[in-house]
Amino acid sequence: MVRETLEIGAKPTDAQIAEIRAAAERHINYTEDAPRLSAKELAESKKVNAENRRKVNCTLRLSKASLEWWKSLGDGYTAAMSRILEEAQNYPELLKKII
Repeated sequence: MVRETLEIGAKPTDAQIAEIRAAAERHINYTEDAPRLSAKELAESKKVNAENRRKVNCTLRLSKASLEWWKSLGDGYTAAMSRILEEAQNYPELLKKII
């Protein structure tokens, strides 16, 4: 497996686009592309995932209108807020603009 990361706002090269298109045409062989994990590897993966999902309580002050909008999303609105805040960490230029 080859993994490349593009900087935010960077455009892929023609070679990268060709590689992506070629990968899209390849058949996925799940037994080769994702081999079975040993019991030890699976246990370690579960442990890491559980630690990454652990949440903490905090107090957050919002405008009434903002809170009403979030609540209008229905059940799970706090999880959506959390995911958006986590994603915002990937956009330092947005944070500089807001702060």
